[in-house]
Amino acid sequence: MMDQFKVMLTVLCLFVIAPRSATAQLGLKRAGLSLESNIEYAVVGGKSLRLDAYLPAAKDPSPAIVLLHGGGFTGGAKGGYTGELARYLADHGYAAFDIDYRLMGDLGPGATLQKAMAAAQEDLGRAVEHVVAKSKMYAIDTARLAVGGGSAGAITALLATYGETRSAWRPKAVVSLWGGMYGQEKEIKPGDPPVCLVHGTADKTVPFAHSASIATAARKVEVDVVLLRIENGGHTLPLNEPFQGRTILESVTEFLDKRLR
Repeated sequence: MMDQFKVMLTVLCLFVIAPRSATAQLGLKRAGLSLESNIEYAVVGGKSLRLDAYLPAAKDPSPAIVLLHGGGFTGGAKGGYTGELARYLADHGYAAFDIDYRLMGDLGPGATLQKAMAAAQEDLGRAVEHVVAKSKMYAIDTARLAVGGGSAGAITALLATYGETRSAWRPKAVVSLWGGMYGQEKEIKPGDPPVCLVHGTADKTVPFAHSASIATAARKVEVDVVLLRIENGGHTLPLNEPFQGRTILESVTEFLDKRLR
């Protein structure tokens, strides 16, 4: 399985998306939607781990989601398309947290892909713990907390929720944008959280077959799954362009609305 991951890393590294600047993010603040940037959620090995909190204007506690960027576990940063998804979800009533996490280069000598993947899962757990601990400040309903991400971030969210080393905390739903489980699909169990899989059929970085395998395994044990198949779509698809009449932003929001509201 690690050979598969090594091949995946080589290819994913070619698709690191540059984040939007903090200035550009702050310029997107609108009435009814607040953005709090670069909140420290943990310090690990002297490294400050930070997140951007996109918070809706709501009288009652909101459902929430923690998102992880892609980058092959060697690059990338919050504020790219996960920031775009976070802004959209906040505008539709969700508290969305776009996080940075430790990459392979942060782990020092002897770092491996396996260690970087484990570190990403640990940091996702830390971010979830932070959000839950600060739930009153963020005005969120911790019983309606989802996780998700794109590419390496999606892989992290999937493995942390369903994989061999799944986390003790359980999200209420998972959103995977062009991610995979690389042979760990068999670990999906009855009663696991619902999952939304978005994937292009022409993805040469993380092939569509990965999401198809997850969907098959989930259905086998009666786990709620939605597979959004984007015909002829590649890797890292635009979130705001319509595919078969609907954008990915709209489809993901509909999935979360049905599971978290």
